[in-house]
Amino acid sequence: MLKPTNILFYLAIFLATGTGCSKTEDGVPAANMSEYYPLQIGKYITYRLDSTVYANLNTTKVVRTYIVQDRIDAVVKDNLGNDAYRIRRMMRSNIDTTVWADNATFLVIPSRQKTEFIENNLRFIKLINPVRDFTTWQGNSQINVLDGFLRFYENWEYFYEKTGEPFTINNLNFPETVTVNHIDEVDGNPNDKRFFYEITRSSEVYAKGVGLIYKDFFHELWQPVTANFQPNSYGIRLTILNHNF
Repeated sequence: MLKPTNILFYLAIFLATGTGCSKTEDGVPAANMSEYYPLQIGKYITYRLDSTVYANLNTTKVVRTYIVQDRIDAVVKDNLGNDAYRIRRMMRSNIDTTVWADNATFLVIPSRQKTEFIENNLRFIKLINPVRDFTTWQGNSQINVLDGFLRFYENWEYFYEKTGEPFTINNLNFPETVTVNHIDEVDGNPNDKRFFYEITRSSEVYAKGVGLIYKDFFHELWQPVTANFQPNSYGIRLTILNHNF
C-alpha cells in the first residue's frame, strides 16, 4: 500500500504532466503561433495577387492579377520601439516574368502572446497564443475606427478554425494549417442596386513552418444615391505559389 506521502508525490507528477501543455477540447495539443508564422531574415513567399479595384469613377468592378514576393529583409524598430521584422513586397505583372519593382513594406512584431502586422499604418493582431480552434480575439482593436473610411473594421472577432488540418492550393499540399476567420457579413441585397448594400469578408490560412499561404479580403459598399461604389471598396486575394526555407 502506498503511504500518504507517496500518494501526494504521484499526484503532483500527474498534475504536472497533465497541465504541462495546452490542449484543445478534443485533446489535441495547442500550437504556438510562431510555428505558423516563422520569422527569419531571407525567408520569402511568392503569391498570385488578385486585386479587385473600381474603375470609371467607381462604377465598374475590375480584377487585376499580379505576382508578388514578400521577403523578410531586416529587423528594425516599430514606432513604439519594439523589434520588428520588415517585409519587403516586390511585384511583377502576370505576363512579364523578369521585371520586379518595389510595391510596399510591412512590419511584423512578434511577442509571447501575439503577432502584430502593420500595413499602411494600420496595426492588426494577426495571431495570438495558444493556437487552437475557436480561440477568439479582437484583431482590429488598435485601428481607429472613428475614421469613417475605416469604420468597417469595427468589432471584428477573429477566431481559429481547422487547426492542424491539411490545406491544398495551387497544387501545393500543406499537411498542417490553421484558418483565421475575421468576418463574413452582408448587409442588404448585392443583387439589387436600387438600394444600399455592403459586403465584408476576410480570412487567412497559415501553414506550419511556412506562414501565410492564403488570404481573402473583400469589402464592397454600394451607394445608390450616387450610383457608385464607395472609395473604400476593394479586394485582395493572395494564393501561395512557392516559398523557400
